[in-house]
Amino acid sequence: MTAPTSPVLALRAVAKSFGGVRAVDNVNFDIGKGEFLALIGPNGAGKSTCFNMINGQLKPDSGEILIGNDNVAGLAPREIWRRGVGRTFQVAATFGSMTVIENVQMALLSFAGDSYRLWRPVAGRQRARALELLDQVGMADAAARPSRELAYGDVKRVELAIALANDPRLLLMDEPTAGMAAGERYALIELVKRLVVERGISVLFTEHSMDVVFAFADRIIVLARGKLIADGDATAIRDNAQVREVYFGTGKTFAGTGA
Repeated sequence: MTAPTSPVLALRAVAKSFGGVRAVDNVNFDIGKGEFLALIGPNGAGKSTCFNMINGQLKPDSGEILIGNDNVAGLAPREIWRRGVGRTFQVAATFGSMTVIENVQMALLSFAGDSYRLWRPVAGRQRARALELLDQVGMADAAARPSRELAYGDVKRVELAIALANDPRLLLMDEPTAGMAAGERYALIELVKRLVVERGISVLFTEHSMDVVFAFADRIIVLARGKLIADGDATAIRDNAQVREVYFGTGKTFAGTGA
């Protein structure tokens, strides 16, 4: 019999308070290999605090954050990144004075521990790998363009290529479609979903666009006032009375999701 594999990410009784406010309250959840997991909740639910603890920007007051079998709670973001955790941010940003490929090259050089040798010519270092990553996100044709000239949706794609520079086993995506039109939103999430399948990456993402969440997530977990109140597939979450109460009040449903 095959032994069960450890989850890629596991939170165990994780808690964080700010003054008298319990932002994250004894939260437990796992994400398996290749799983596309959405973390949703109304404003103030604790999503960003939870994300920032996983990424190392905040230290939990208690509990464990396991990447594989390693408890990374309290480690710096760079240390967590080196353990195979990539991240994109709600407001995407690149170095506007650099070309698209140079942005990706710098991420690759940093992961290789080579970025401090800045007196060496950069143009040829990690170029082939950078082009490969840009090709995967559909931006290879724009490699030589200055990043400041890109449309916002294309900046999001370059940010994704940068997030893949450490060959992550877990990708954290904070509001990946924020600021994007509907067509762009679906195209980006379809791209991420394809990479999940092709590379076996696990993805944890927060998202306010419920159409994206219900169309693409393999599983959805819901936070409210710092507590995990629901965990299931799209149908289970749509039908969950407590989730509807938290979002809208009793009787309302998620518009545009088939509910």
